[in-house]
Amino acid sequence: MKFAEAAAALKGIPHISRHSAQILYDFILTARPANCLELGFAHGASSGYICAALDELGSGRLTSVDIEASRNFEPTIEETLSRMQLAQYADVRREKNSYNWFLKKQVEAQTRDGHCTPYYDFVFIDGSKNWTIDGLAFFLADKLLREGGWILFDDYEWRYADAVERGKHATDGVSIRELSEDQVDEPNVKAIFELLVAQHPNYSNCQVQDRSWAWAQKVAGPKEIVHTRKSRLASRLGRWKASLG
Repeated sequence: MKFAEAAAALKGIPHISRHSAQILYDFILTARPANCLELGFAHGASSGYICAALDELGSGRLTSVDIEASRNFEPTIEETLSRMQLAQYADVRREKNSYNWFLKKQVEAQTRDGHCTPYYDFVFIDGSKNWTIDGLAFFLADKLLREGGWILFDDYEWRYADAVERGKHATDGVSIRELSEDQVDEPNVKAIFELLVAQHPNYSNCQVQDRSWAWAQKVAGPKEIVHTRKSRLASRLGRWKASLG
């Protein structure tokens, strides 16, 4: 499905801008990931763009995971993908309170003789925005991400304080009242990306897009060498950012 068709079908469905959607769609076309994993899908808008790009490629699979409460969203991800006639590209999974339990089961399924064999080529973490939950999600997702694959975080600068300003006192199953003042004030995803991902010896090509998304590529070998020889895909991502303003 062409991007314009997908954008028309997804018009009005939160929570992804057309600008970011174009970059995500183009990334899928360029990277050609065989197996994609999305942690946090809400109404399925980003899922729709990923599936549209997979449809345009004619191959690939998306596994989308969220909590049981997402069954009450209007529309649900199932309704969104069904309307786009792209449901065949997605495997929708729900867990009681955290996609980390799904990741635990995936690590188990991929483990043989004490070794976890990576399965995914692209992981999009777009869920709780919480240091504890998504910090663990990164650790688990790393075990499942193939070398050369990419990981993307949404809500890079989002803060719990932003939710409080809108009158919310709980989000994604987290009670904001139970958090410390500094955790409420600090962007949790930014801390995860800067302290866990960017410092990880097997991640390079770290880029922040529009102060909202943060990308990193899993690599083999010393990080310093990879930084001096940026991948062609990383260069294309940079050009997409420039071209899309």
